[in-house]
Amino acid sequence: MDADGAAPRRPGCRAVSEVTCRSCGASATVPIGRLPNVDVFAGRQLAQPLPGGTLRRCGSCGFVFRSPVLDDAAYAALYAAGGTEVWDQQAGREDFRRVRQALGDAPQDVLDVGCYTGDLLATLPAACRRFGVEANPAAAARAAARGIGIVATDWQVLDADPRRYDAIVSCDVIEHVARPQDFLAVLARCLRPGGRLLLTTGDAEAWPWRLAGARFWYAHFPEHVSFVGPRWLRRTAPACGLRVQRLAPFWHGGEPRPAVRARALLSTLAWRLAPAAWAGGRPRLLGGGIAPDHLFVVLMKD
Repeated sequence: MDADGAAPRRPGCRAVSEVTCRSCGASATVPIGRLPNVDVFAGRQLAQPLPGGTLRRCGSCGFVFRSPVLDDAAYAALYAAGGTEVWDQQAGREDFRRVRQALGDAPQDVLDVGCYTGDLLATLPAACRRFGVEANPAAAARAAARGIGIVATDWQVLDADPRRYDAIVSCDVIEHVARPQDFLAVLARCLRPGGRLLLTTGDAEAWPWRLAGARFWYAHFPEHVSFVGPRWLRRTAPACGLRVQRLAPFWHGGEPRPAVRARALLSTLAWRLAPAAWAGGRPRLLGGGIAPDHLFVVLMKD
């Protein structure tokens, strides 16, 4: 890290633009809109801004992705240098509640990929054997201090881990992965037969997203590079040896009051009708709070 605490761009790491779909390889991708350059990543100020690039949608599989993206080594360095209070890690989160409800009270081996400081695993029944994958060293150390077995810093090395799990959980992580089909395939191989993969993420097919386009709030985090929805999951899961058991939309931060939802809808419609009036300055993020825009996903290994 720099002396001022900023996480530097890794020298020599260049952003690579992609027009073809990073998931299915189709060339029929269309630009949704431009994304702003950013100078903060994982809670740390960057020495140089990252290119926002373009948001694109694949007409074949429905995958939505940011282009350009950095290489894996650059992202690993940025996450390792990130803060430990960046993401809202609270036991009362709605996605955490859904995961706990789906897991139940049965004794089982549970792996949390992207466990951060272990807030979710720490709330599971004592009968569960808890394991985690975490890239940030400080966050991983805090999780380990809570009795969580940290098995890796990167999901890509899990194939070398001989353990197999009854359940794998990954909340708000798949959107951070440049090639999410590979992510599903690796996690599927780490499941025991009949095991379940529980995911939460933003829903790229949610109608508020389609209404807001590249202005949609969830697309503007520089850590978010890949966005999936029900269509992509139904197409991709079987190729990874997984069966879709459940796709349930939900409000990530809880359902807002009707007045808040109405204001959010009116703002987004106003931008759609007169986008030129919104030009200049920092782009206003839209679409949040209109309708459920996250997915709770349960995939089963046959």
